[in-house]
Amino acid sequence: MILHKLIVENFRQFRGRQEIEFWFPSLPHHNVTVVFGENGRGKTGLFRAIMFCLFGERRLSQDGDVPREELQLVNVSALEADTGVPVRTSVELEFAHLGQSYRLRRAILGMQDGNRIIEEEDEKRLFVITSDGNTQTVPTTEIDAVIDSILDRRVKDYFLFDGEKIERLTRASIEQRREISAGIRNLLNVDALETAIRAVGRVSKALERELSNSSHEELSRLLKRLSDNEDEQTQLRGRLDSLADEMRLARQEIDKTDNELKKFNEIRHLLDRRKILEQELKEQEQLVDNTLKEMHSLVCKASSLILAPTVITVFEHIERQKQKGEIPSEIRRDLIERILTDDECICGRDILKDPAAHSHILDWQKRTSDVTTQDAALNLWRYLSEVRNHFSDDADLVEKRLQQYGNIRSTIANINRSLENVSNQIGTSERQDATKLDEHRKKLQDGIITLEANARNAQTQLEQLKQEEERLRALLKEERLKVGRNDELSRRSMLARDTQDALKDVYDQFTREIKQLIGQSATELFAKLLDKEGRENLRTIVVNNDYSLQVLDRYKKPFLANISAGQRQIMSIAFIAALARAASRGGQIEIPLFMDTPFGRLSFEHRQNLINYVPTFASQWILLATDTEFRRQEAQLLKTSGKWGKFYILRPTLDGNTAIVEQDINSALAILRDEEEY
Repeated sequence: MILHKLIVENFRQFRGRQEIEFWFPSLPHHNVTVVFGENGRGKTGLFRAIMFCLFGERRLSQDGDVPREELQLVNVSALEADTGVPVRTSVELEFAHLGQSYRLRRAILGMQDGNRIIEEEDEKRLFVITSDGNTQTVPTTEIDAVIDSILDRRVKDYFLFDGEKIERLTRASIEQRREISAGIRNLLNVDALETAIRAVGRVSKALERELSNSSHEELSRLLKRLSDNEDEQTQLRGRLDSLADEMRLARQEIDKTDNELKKFNEIRHLLDRRKILEQELKEQEQLVDNTLKEMHSLVCKASSLILAPTVITVFEHIERQKQKGEIPSEIRRDLIERILTDDECICGRDILKDPAAHSHILDWQKRTSDVTTQDAALNLWRYLSEVRNHFSDDADLVEKRLQQYGNIRSTIANINRSLENVSNQIGTSERQDATKLDEHRKKLQDGIITLEANARNAQTQLEQLKQEEERLRALLKEERLKVGRNDELSRRSMLARDTQDALKDVYDQFTREIKQLIGQSATELFAKLLDKEGRENLRTIVVNNDYSLQVLDRYKKPFLANISAGQRQIMSIAFIAALARAASRGGQIEIPLFMDTPFGRLSFEHRQNLINYVPTFASQWILLATDTEFRRQEAQLLKTSGKWGKFYILRPTLDGNTAIVEQDINSALAILRDEEEY
């Protein structure tokens, strides 16, 4: 299929009649068209218009579960301009296939009914343009069959490369495997073979149930176990499908949440700052609680500090008595008694019976008589000595805790002031909803992790059941031989099962070969699209038996987990291009390739390789790009390649719609910007 011209009228953002030319008879090798515009201006809408015109479909794979009423095609401002009057929305596509030219037109009527917009099919017409320029009308009942023979609707979505799909294909997930499996199965067109396998399987099971009821015990037991095994596999496959659906819905919800969060981008840093402050506040409040608990445990020690001056005074008083020799009293009494008995002083002089001196010694002897009191004082001195030693440590500890508590309270006060300041900057409650959206997104992400773990477990169980099924089939075959082929029911059962196995072998062989073919083709494209650094390390793209993608390094080791985002994008593009090439039977891809924002994560060398190589293997390349992707550098490369045909800009109009404006290619360099200008 070669697209010639697209004409839209009141379709989505495009009010009135507007058109794009993709092909020019005088320049047949200029097969690249660039449609340049900001996000939301209608780039994807052009691909949607083509899908609507060809197949009557308004939903793209990237729409997910978006409600139908949100996918209206009629231009809203045209409806509002003349309320109550139907507005005709149409798409007309001119194209060629295998040397035959066609013009296809599809239209609907839209009308405003209160808050609803009602859309009804109005026209579907296909014309074949003969060599003499006349037209032949294809009967309406045959249009779908003719279009399907030109482009199979089951593979149509693979020819819109959008950033989301490109990234999704290299995820090691059950969704990715299912998507690749669907692409290859659609490509193989093996519906009839799959139907035959299921039909023979039902016959086989019916015969085995009958055989189980009429056979000997061991055969019946094996048939029962095999039947149970197959039922469990069916349940697990259903479980895997259900998990894949849940993950798909969760990811769609994340995408929807991300879109909601975009309007809060200008305050995202404030929301992040508030989250950090709230976490710090929580930690400080926990710290202050712990400090308070510790201070409570210090109450006894702290209270003893109140008595410290008294204790020290008493201790020093007793200490002075000790230093005077008044304590301990027993030593002093023994000394006095010895002096009085010997009549000799400790200095060696005689003690005369001098009334004054003798009397003084006698008084001193009397004061030593209260031994019990002085012993108590001595014991008190020892106790106070120990107590006094702890006063300093306890005082230091209490002081440190008080200081720590004060510091934490000060920190909490500062955090609260910062929180108040950030909250004031965040402003309205509507903005604060961004926090709830962030939390909602995190829950979704956590849920996906759980779903992926459940899917891995289910997949492991399924593989175990398949191994058990093979073992049971071998045992069953032996047992049937024992029963004997002469048994008519056994013979028919074996024949049905052998037929099903043979069909499965054909199916497996067929899919194995096409997976190898696609892997080889993708590897060839990969090598041409990669930059120099990538080519040094990465060698082979492999489509695994479970339909997951893998890339091998130069040592033939799996390397997918280590490659960059840009290399993943190149890998996905190489795979989809290989799929398209296989659909075109290995030759030039005869289907127009739409690439929606494909350069986002690519280095300049990757972009250079895409620009140089894609036009050589695709019959048409329609590049849908934003200003940050398609710059002077890319435009200069494309112009130099000699493949660039047309350049269109999607411009906003005063009424909020989009106008398709053709620009001369030579003017592109003046319109576009350099990388350093962003």
